[in-house]
Amino acid sequence: MDLLQLILVLSQTTRIVDTQKVQVKDNPSQQINRVVNQSKISRFRGKLIYEEIPPVMSVRAYLGEEFFLITNTSNKTKLVLRPSNQVSHKTLQLLHNQQVEITARYVPGTRPKVTEAACPLDADGECLPQGEGYQVLSIVRLKPHTK
Repeated sequence: MDLLQLILVLSQTTRIVDTQKVQVKDNPSQQINRVVNQSKISRFRGKLIYEEIPPVMSVRAYLGEEFFLITNTSNKTKLVLRPSNQVSHKTLQLLHNQQVEITARYVPGTRPKVTEAACPLDADGECLPQGEGYQVLSIVRLKPHTK
């Protein structure tokens, strides 16, 4: 069974995967991770980082990535976080540089049409997806460890 068949089976049995949005490219394992991540709420711990987006046209501004969770300090593994109705932009800003535990749902990015938006392009000449990351559903500040 190839990756696309697996995705179709998952979508039929669970009704949680939108196969229209799944594109098999160079890294099939990444696509499997995206399918799995779309389907569940996950819990993570780490250090929340806020990096203000400068008010200039740039790839970073287009992607809108300003909140990150560093989950592994040795190799700087970080997740892109997105505010939600439950956890506001302001709340995430206030927790900058704090150790937190979050529950979040992975949301895939959307890809505008080249004819409808000024956007950075990928190798295929399509707009880069934007909005991809983990939508924070709840967040708790962790108490620092004392010795």
